[in-house]
Amino acid sequence: MWLSAEDYPLLLGSADLGVSLHTSSSGLDLPMKVVDMFGCGLPVCAASYSCIKELVKVEKNGLLFSSSSELADEFLMLFKGFPEGCDTLKLLTDGALATGSSARWASEWEGNALPLINQVMSSNR
Repeated sequence: MWLSAEDYPLLLGSADLGVSLHTSSSGLDLPMKVVDMFGCGLPVCAASYSCIKELVKVEKNGLLFSSSSELADEFLMLFKGFPEGCDTLKLLTDGALATGSSARWASEWEGNALPLINQVMSSNR
């Protein structure tokens, strides 16, 4: 299924949980879809591989799985009592919202790039 750029955030915004099946042959790349999901406040169940823990903080903003049966168990645990009684899902959603809001472009720019540029500019005067 292909989505337009306008429909993609609408799809994510209508979900309660994101699932990432991304794996890495190098073990070094991270799925930008997970970043998108966190930006929309979605917790994520992600396939486990070497560096995914840089994004998915287990039991903070998501969960990891290594098999289809583990993913199924996570679904059962997260959606037990849906929609009212999903305490773990609510906790992970709060963590995803915090992760997404902390990684906003403006805050990253102001906290990292802008000070570096200002330092370079002042040293060239």
